[in-house]
Amino acid sequence: MHDPDLHLFVDDAEIQHYVNLLRVVNKPSRLPHPILRADRPWEGDRAQAWGSVIREPSGRLRMWYFAMNTKRKRGELDRGGYALAESIDGRHWTKPDLGVVRYRGSAANNLWYTFAPDGDNLVEFELARRGEGLPATDENGDVIGVLNNMDGLTVVRDDDDPDPERRYKLIANMQDHRMWAPHYTAEYPDVTPAQVEQARAVWGQYLDTSPDGVHWTRRPRRLLPVHHGDYMMVTRDERNRRWWLNERSVNLFGRNAALRTSADLVHWSDPAEMAVFSGPDAGFGKAYEWHGGITPFNYGNLNLGFLERWCNAGYGDGCELVSNRDGGPWQRVSPGTLFLDTGPAGSFDRVLVYPTHNAPIVAGERLYLFYTGAGAGTGTAMPMAMGLTWITLDRFAGMAHSRRDPGELITRPLTIERDRLEVNAERLFTGVVQVGVRHPNGDFIDGYRLEDCRLDLAAGSARTPVRWKDKADLRELRGRAVWLHFRVDGAALYAYRLYD
Repeated sequence: MHDPDLHLFVDDAEIQHYVNLLRVVNKPSRLPHPILRADRPWEGDRAQAWGSVIREPSGRLRMWYFAMNTKRKRGELDRGGYALAESIDGRHWTKPDLGVVRYRGSAANNLWYTFAPDGDNLVEFELARRGEGLPATDENGDVIGVLNNMDGLTVVRDDDDPDPERRYKLIANMQDHRMWAPHYTAEYPDVTPAQVEQARAVWGQYLDTSPDGVHWTRRPRRLLPVHHGDYMMVTRDERNRRWWLNERSVNLFGRNAALRTSADLVHWSDPAEMAVFSGPDAGFGKAYEWHGGITPFNYGNLNLGFLERWCNAGYGDGCELVSNRDGGPWQRVSPGTLFLDTGPAGSFDRVLVYPTHNAPIVAGERLYLFYTGAGAGTGTAMPMAMGLTWITLDRFAGMAHSRRDPGELITRPLTIERDRLEVNAERLFTGVVQVGVRHPNGDFIDGYRLEDCRLDLAAGSARTPVRWKDKADLRELRGRAVWLHFRVDGAALYAYRLYD
């Protein structure tokens, strides 16, 4: 969704002046019920999507997600794994029989990854208890331990890789789960301190590859050791032809987010902590921390993300909207205001709402955001399911006017390099938006005055073409430096876009 000609009003970077307008976060709409819930024996009571959604070239949507049974006490042998669902419309999902992982002796399921050598779920559990599983190798291919668990699951489609056998990449935090033995003594009763240290030695971020997203080499390569926690994700920075690895960091105030970058998914920069998020503002480190995720993605000529808030007191683990312009810091668009919020009392997403590890999915004039929703549970166990929320194109946050004198917004100078202009604005009351074009000296250009333009926001389209009484477009201004002047009356202004 990188588009250098699409300009969003989520921050003040391109605004010279405004009056009688207030920046507001436009919270998404949502389906009141899950789109994907645990309904298979291998899923137990949780279908949680610390995973990814990809729209394939065919238009089909695919979701790689956790199917994790929370019953892990000794003697309860059924555990799930990592599963795949498919959809045409994003609302109705199916779970295909993939035939690659056996559960209770049958491969008729939608599981696509396992750490058990023979793929049988009962054997997988026993091997995990003994510390066996897939061999973990270092960058030279030398075996350094075993892997039997993964977290922070991300699947990406890498069309830049010339090898079709490596089209899909799995990047995840992988572990020898015995490292958690001091915290789960009932599950791992016989693990020694020496084995715990051995298990911690293989903890890291790993990469595996697949030609189709279903059949994997199951020879994951370690990319990085882990410094803080087991949470991570990878998303694409199309603007700079690179990848982001978003992971958790920990500082004096608590859990925070950090970013690495890579051109090839193998060699990564040192982590850069999102310092702007972790200051001692009201409540941080006491009432809440950041979970570690920001889900960075390109949108228009900037970057956006969903900063995951983790409550230390109360409930409501949702996400704030954050933004970034290349070379600058990440910023909270409206500090303290949740963009992705939890649901009403009794809902499946009452306690937690965190997005999948991918950019929003374009569906016509909507952006679909898939998320993990958690409801009220018992103890530390929260029942989880997958939900769907959406906004209209571009409408993350905007400059809104109410009922008094019209709002005015003037952009910083820009050079006209396209012939046409369209505006994304929403009718609130009177719903009037006018656009003028001014010389750098402040004077309106003849034929491009405010009174020469009045947009019809009732046409039903998210993006409304702009024209003036005697001017159909900006063709005659191409190559000139100008200011755009917006007058907003009873409407919200989200973005403008130049195009040919």
